[in-house]
Amino acid sequence: MNNCKFCNSEIKIKEVRSNFSKDIHCSICGDYALTDQAFEMDLTKISQDDKILFSGYLRNRPEEEKPKEIYTDTLGKIPDIIAPHKNLTVSDRINNVLHFIGENSKSLEERVPINKFHDYSKFFCLNKEELNSILKHLRERNFIAGEENIDRIQSFLTVDGWAEYEKLKEINLNSKKVFVAMNFDPDFDEIYDKAISPACTECGFIPERVDKTEHNEKICDRIISEIKQSRFVIADFSGQKHGVYYEAGFAQGLSLPVIWTCRKDEIDDKKLHFDTRQYNYIAWESVDDLKNQLYNRIRVTI
Repeated sequence: MNNCKFCNSEIKIKEVRSNFSKDIHCSICGDYALTDQAFEMDLTKISQDDKILFSGYLRNRPEEEKPKEIYTDTLGKIPDIIAPHKNLTVSDRINNVLHFIGENSKSLEERVPINKFHDYSKFFCLNKEELNSILKHLRERNFIAGEENIDRIQSFLTVDGWAEYEKLKEINLNSKKVFVAMNFDPDFDEIYDKAISPACTECGFIPERVDKTEHNEKICDRIISEIKQSRFVIADFSGQKHGVYYEAGFAQGLSLPVIWTCRKDEIDDKKLHFDTRQYNYIAWESVDDLKNQLYNRIRVTI
């Protein structure tokens, strides 16, 4: 019997590929692929809580990216990958569950299945008990209802639940603030002053850039607060600062739109972290080029 390296539950090896990797199905982490070296790699130095947060990262990848092939260097970067999700509060996780049900409901009382034993990492809960406590809380608040058995709930939003879900969305939909995550080196000031800031203001938004010394594996409280209050996030990865990856990941965890930008030569040289390469980056070559592309992207997508 083989167990998952992340959640420790039993896994099914669906296929062994010719390129020395295995396609794996895990009831908690979902579908992923491990190279042979990654399959044998020792992860005992990574805490179980951090492994579960990585499980949540795997569960929340876009469908077109599944199964995700995981290499040894991916496993070595687990602390970086999960850093944004270590800052989620209990309230954030409650909102994640409410948001998931709302986003997957097309009409009042449409059932959305949640497995009480296997789906906890989807919401970045650390165990099934935490997810069940959240579901119980939402029931007691009369935000959700539905048929329930020992392992599954066919949940739906009540009228009160829809009102709360819409309220959560309005907090950001009514915001004019844009959080800008970028390199704070003085060489990049022109990019902000002459491209990002004017593109935002011309679209009716207010850019917020929190100049902060490089932070390691933790986003400071002020940055968390600013992101939560923003309508969307602009993340420019030019210069490859870890903080930008953390902040973009945290915004995604809150279901906020992220506009991804990077200098074209860095994209061409494949300097971007491979886990983000599937996103639709604005590849810019000059200040004017970035401003024009960013302005158009904001107008079309936000």
